[in-house]
Formats: sequence, structure tokens, C-alpha cells
Amino acid sequence: MKHKNQDNFIHSDYFVLAIGLSLGMAVYLLFMGQAMLQAGSAIATGLFYILWGVVHHAREGDFHLKIILEYTLIAGLAVSLLLSLLFRA
Repeated sequence: MKHKNQDNFIHSDYFVLAIGLSLGMAVYLLFMGQAMLQAGSAIATGLFYILWGVVHHAREGDFHLKIILEYTLIAGLAVSLLLSLLFRA
């Protein structure tokens, strides 16, 4: 059974995720027209997402290798899509 303080930590985790992803999107849009800087912000946001997932699940106590794989694959897919849009020939 979860305690009330643990629920607050969970909600703060999602707040950090929302802020981090919003900041990543804002930086990506700020560098519109500068493909290399946009690529850097997309990669940094993907790495943030993976790190967030690891920390969140470690705090939850349900951290497994599958978790790293899942977050890495989702981030990799998102970054690949953004990079393919940026550098299409």
C-alpha cells in the first residue's frame, strides 16, 4: 500500500517529466532553421527521457532491464523520426 508522501513523489516525477519534455520542445522550436542545434536538442531530450524513466522506476521499486529497453526504444524512435525530418534529402 502506498503512503501519501510516496504519491506526492510520484506526482512530482511526472511534473519533472512534463517540464523537461516541454523545455526540450521549446528549445527545438527556438532553433528552427538550425538543423544541427535542433538535432542536439532532440537527442538531449531523448536522453533526458531515458534518464527520467530510470530514476522514476528506481524510486518506484519496479526497475528492471526491460524498463531501460522500453524507454530507450521509445526515445530512439522519437529522435529517429525528428532527425529524419530534419535531414531528409
